[in-house]
Amino acid sequence: MEVLNPKKEKIISTVQYATGWLLFILFIWGFVLPFFIEMPSSSVFFPTFMVTFFTHAAVGIRSTAIRYRVWRPWVDLAFLVVWIFSCSVFVLIYL
Repeated sequence: MEVLNPKKEKIISTVQYATGWLLFILFIWGFVLPFFIEMPSSSVFFPTFMVTFFTHAAVGIRSTAIRYRVWRPWVDLAFLVVWIFSCSVFVLIYL
């Protein structure tokens, strides 16, 4: 197995941590608070929520692949391509 770059892993770990918290905040904002108070509507909420979800999921799958030793250097590029494709298709269909 190849040695992973610690700086790159720290950045990716930070992205996963941040998207996790952002998902939590967006979920509370969009699905919980409207039951209790009137929330202003926003046309960017749902796309933001879904792109954050796709990002969090892709990084999570990558870390699972590393944990189970199926990660290879080309897998990062594959995850990036799938992430860009899924986010682009979602945003194009949504708009």
